[in-house]
Amino acid sequence: MRLAVLALSLLAWNAHAQSSLPAGWQCTGVCGWMAAQGDIGASPEAQVGYGFLSTAGSTVYGSSPLQLDPNSRGSGTETNGSRLLSPSFSLVAGETFRAHFNYASTDGKGFDDYAWARLVRADTGALVQWLFTARSSNSGTRNIVPGDVLPRDAFDPRTVLVNYDDYEFNTRDAAQPIDWTPLGFSNGSCWRSNAAGCGFTGWLTAEVQAPSSQSYRLEIGIVNWGDEAYDSALAFDLAGLAPTVPEPRSAALLGLGLGLLRLTARKRQT
Repeated sequence: MRLAVLALSLLAWNAHAQSSLPAGWQCTGVCGWMAAQGDIGASPEAQVGYGFLSTAGSTVYGSSPLQLDPNSRGSGTETNGSRLLSPSFSLVAGETFRAHFNYASTDGKGFDDYAWARLVRADTGALVQWLFTARSSNSGTRNIVPGDVLPRDAFDPRTVLVNYDDYEFNTRDAAQPIDWTPLGFSNGSCWRSNAAGCGFTGWLTAEVQAPSSQSYRLEIGIVNWGDEAYDSALAFDLAGLAPTVPEPRSAALLGLGLGLLRLTARKRQT
């Protein structure tokens, strides 16, 4: 009971710290805008905050456009997640589109949560360019991005992420747990006390050139894998992203209660 009270208190605070994304953004699951907090500091855009998506509190299933092979990921399957679609925007041929991503996770080996971002056509939703992928793992933190989510010929982070060569995963452990409130009840925890893949990537910047003059959308998503415990979340930012009027986050409050049950169940199974 005491854990439940503490968890509900955390999300009650979170309800005041988070806001809705600008008008036109379409969220399925748990998404929002927030001021920089904890381990996830301000993005390279140097704005006062950023957008985020989280598995914590989401009751949405089948949100990913990808069909990953379960045999290489602990025989698990995709479970709950969130998906976000931006309003349409116009680019001329050759114009640079830039966005920033920071993946955080408390999960790991055998329960390989993952995130993605891609540029799509506004009229058809067809893929134009993958921008980012990340997957929770403990088999070498360097590969958390791109995480074998896509074949290298579909997404090569060396050609899309301008600071990929300098990328190092920021591992957190029991002595220094991760601190980022969109992780919900999982915040401050890790599926294993010394799991190297628990932590966050730091901000990675994607840059691509529009192949033609037309309207595009940014699609972003994140999913739990194998179970619904030990959540993951993705921060993102791009020029002009700003909050609207704060709104209650009752769905997140409900999700936190569910998270307590899922976490307890998984510990018992372990």
